[in-house]
Amino acid sequence: MQDMQTTGVVLAAIGPTLALGAVVSLLRRRARFATWTRGEGTVVGFRVRHSRRDGRTRTYYHPQVRYLAAGQAWVYESPVSTSQPRREVGATVVMIHDPAQPQEACIDEVAEKYFVSLLVGAIGAVFTAVSVWVWLRTPPVP
Repeated sequence: MQDMQTTGVVLAAIGPTLALGAVVSLLRRRARFATWTRGEGTVVGFRVRHSRRDGRTRTYYHPQVRYLAAGQAWVYESPVSTSQPRREVGATVVMIHDPAQPQEACIDEVAEKYFVSLLVGAIGAVFTAVSVWVWLRTPPVP
């Protein structure tokens, strides 16, 4: 019983901390992206990554996008991968980039801009929910 209470307390401390950190990160990124310049980019290829797990090989595709900024061509490689290419080579995408540092860019989509913040927030929400569940299931100590 004591172990369950300890687990609940630990998750109750970690969960909201992660969720709050995710919200702060999301708001900071949103403010940063609000100052960035919007333009078009063209998918020029994919970095293909393979991983083996449970005896199966999985393939992931990271789009590579060419965009123009500050009179120069740049190529952005997305850190977000998919198991199938979401776009064809030659497809046009909306890009945003930092006008002061044109090499700092991303595809103008929620998953591209906020993936890590959303993932950490979701983990924090799960930890918080589990801690509430543990708290509700743990009988009071006499």
